[in-house]
Amino acid sequence: VSFGWGHALALTVDGKLFGWGYYADGRIGNMGNDRLESSPLDSAATVFSNNKQLTSSDLEVAEKKVLRGMEEESNMPIIWEPRLVEELRNVKVVDIACGLDHSLVLCRDGVLLSCGSNVYGQLGRTREDLGFFPVDINYTPVSVAAGVGHSLAICELDESDDSDTVGATNIASWGWNQSSQLGRSGPANLPALIDTLDGENPVSVSAGRAHSIALTSKGEMWVWGSGKNGRLGLSSSVDEVEPFYLDSLEGFQILQAVSGFDHNL
Repeated sequence: VSFGWGHALALTVDGKLFGWGYYADGRIGNMGNDRLESSPLDSAATVFSNNKQLTSSDLEVAEKKVLRGMEEESNMPIIWEPRLVEELRNVKVVDIACGLDHSLVLCRDGVLLSCGSNVYGQLGRTREDLGFFPVDINYTPVSVAAGVGHSLAICELDESDDSDTVGATNIASWGWNQSSQLGRSGPANLPALIDTLDGENPVSVSAGRAHSIALTSKGEMWVWGSGKNGRLGLSSSVDEVEPFYLDSLEGFQILQAVSGFDHNL
């Protein structure tokens, strides 16, 4: 199960995808929509995308905006119970990730789909139609993660990628990059590999609001993006523009690492 801001996706053991929650902007595909609509929840996105230290009062303001919007919109487009995503009924899904107002769905055949808001380029595709459509990615994704406005995918590399190791992996990133949470420079609206992680073979990746973390096959942690509140674990609040090895965990064989909004575990 993956949760976004107002929507959720659930993946069953047999590869079926269910969605529920707020759907007007297409964040759970084409459910009940025939055109792309703007979201009254976008006011909350403005609060979250502002890379300042959020206080409890900031969060209360965002929550009040959402509640007020729900009260004012008696016909607000909400799916109240999990519902099968019909457009993917005949597709086997293997991984899912929900961002603030976008979603990523990885299919068994290696096709990566995206839907929802594309204001930061987080859908990773030039096609703007409502619903699930393929990300413009030139690599083979094996798992995905989504932050507030950025997307990450662990990708298998082949011989054409100049990899020295069979089964080597790297991370492709795209979307919002205000705090360097993509871990690379260059165009942000389409997927591109993070050069710093070449040869590190990441096996899992997780995205926070404005930072990212990755775990490698050697059990090592790499962090990048916003350093506010010490979320990168580097004893500072400095942003890291590229992945940085978290040497404070050296000697530990890390099994799992996940990001929260502004923290990690």
